[in-house]
Amino acid sequence: MGRGSRFWFPLALLGFAEIGLAAARLLSRRSRAEDESANLLLGPAVPPGTTEYSRALRLPLDDFHSAGRGLPAGPAWLVALGVVVAGTAIWYALARRPVRTGRFVLGTVAALLAVPLLDLVGSWQFRLDDDLRGPLLATLGLLVLAAYERSRFVLLTTVVFALIAVVLSADLVGALLSAIVLLAAAFAALLRRAPDTLR
Repeated sequence: MGRGSRFWFPLALLGFAEIGLAAARLLSRRSRAEDESANLLLGPAVPPGTTEYSRALRLPLDDFHSAGRGLPAGPAWLVALGVVVAGTAIWYALARRPVRTGRFVLGTVAALLAVPLLDLVGSWQFRLDDDLRGPLLATLGLLVLAAYERSRFVLLTTVVFALIAVVLSADLVGALLSAIVLLAAAFAALLRRAPDTLR
């Protein structure tokens, strides 16, 4: 198996992770919309003897509880990227069988710890939005993969991914389109025979 044929798995894994995030967000929006329509039909539950003034005070608290049901975008991206990093490490451990196992394990742990740390830096230092930090971290991971594999193909895939997921649309549409790009690139990498390495 050539060196260039292994990177299809991280690309596919990240693509499927993005589809999972998009599906979770759609389900979250649907459940919120159903809750809001039920509140409009039934109205909020108010204990007997409650005045209109105290009923108005209860509404923001009810909205807070209903909004807290979905998983926020930031933690969802962190979980997805953690799964992708761990899955990629297991894939390369099985495919390459590294001689220096200690270094490989330390590198994997460092990569897993770098994901939330970089997310904190993006949130606190650069004030980046939740929907933007995830694609930026994924782009950084793809750049690391392109450098490790020394592949022009992965570098080109990273550029297209970043243009769609970061520059054009860092939302649900961008996640779906960039997932399609990643899955198409993974399929193309499976069909390729000769590795495309940087000179």
